[in-house]
Amino acid sequence: MSTAPPRRASLFRRVAAALAVLTLPVAGLVAIAGPAEAAASATATYTKVSDWGSGFEGKWTVKNTGTTTLSSWTVEWDYPAGTAVTSAWDATVTSSGTHWTGKNVGWNGTLAPGATVSFGFNGTGAGAPSGCKINGGSCDGGTNPTDNPPSAPGTPTASGVTDTGLTLGWAAATDDKGVKNYDVFRGGAKIATVTSPSYTDSGLTKGTTYTYTVTARDTIDQTGPSSGALSVTTTGGVVDPPPPGGPVKLGYFTNWGVYGRNYHVKNLVTSGSAAKITHINYAFGNVQGGKCTIGDSYADYEKAYTADQSVDGVADTWDQPLRGNFNQLRELKKKYPNIKVLWSFGGWTWSGGFGQAAANPAAFAQSCYDLVE
Repeated sequence: MSTAPPRRASLFRRVAAALAVLTLPVAGLVAIAGPAEAAASATATYTKVSDWGSGFEGKWTVKNTGTTTLSSWTVEWDYPAGTAVTSAWDATVTSSGTHWTGKNVGWNGTLAPGATVSFGFNGTGAGAPSGCKINGGSCDGGTNPTDNPPSAPGTPTASGVTDTGLTLGWAAATDDKGVKNYDVFRGGAKIATVTSPSYTDSGLTKGTTYTYTVTARDTIDQTGPSSGALSVTTTGGVVDPPPPGGPVKLGYFTNWGVYGRNYHVKNLVTSGSAAKITHINYAFGNVQGGKCTIGDSYADYEKAYTADQSVDGVADTWDQPLRGNFNQLRELKKKYPNIKVLWSFGGWTWSGGFGQAAANPAAFAQSCYDLVE
């Protein structure tokens, strides 16, 4: 076996030693710069595919803009309070408060240079995504990560309260690019959009309590978090004497309010209403064939709530046997044991089964009991 001449062997040793010395800082550099390099080599673009009023379909498209293959990808973004993902496909989507994360599933993590992959989801709320990141770095796609949503306006105050009107005022929100306007909500429903931090509401009912909140919108229509809630009662009105056994303070909670109005059981807590009422009429159940039946299964017991949307601050799970308004009302009952929840049936087109119910009241009553159970 031949051996290298001493001078050549010595040269090999010097070269090997030099490479060993160089390898250490290069390895350290890769470990430190890895996330930034990965982020710089990919983009994420958001598209709102459709919007049906009570919800929407969104899509993120990830593209490998680098020269090496990506083995995985993670997209992060923020939604304002009231906007949330309800279901997703082609990615694992999780949340922490208003911060959302979409990670590749097993079969679509590898992305060759120039290749793209998309994942979609359904959601509720009107907010736009902000603060997009791909693999820890800024997105270069359809969202602008440097344009943050506005801050929450100050809690409104009321002045000039009369039997039928009042004027709201609030501390202005702040935004890095400027505030375009404010959305004013009464009882969870948007009633006006104004450019200045004040609004005069009219056509109200005397002696009635109303709850107001305000959100700010920036120049690209990103919505910030909601202000604190103001409850104010108009003047006038006649206070009826309390019924025997104490006063009843009752209000309707409509199951369809979770759609366009974006009003949920938690709003009873944040608005201060839960601390004041004694009874809730949950509206409505249907009456079919002389029996009590479900009116809206999705709103009643299927809709999944995130932690920030839930009364108890705990997110619903996919295999939870009871979700939706019913579960939220149960959590409200735990928090406010004095509240009595009643289920209202019929009304308008849902009253067609009352004729058969009247023919057999006992069977009708039993059907209602069985449905509740």
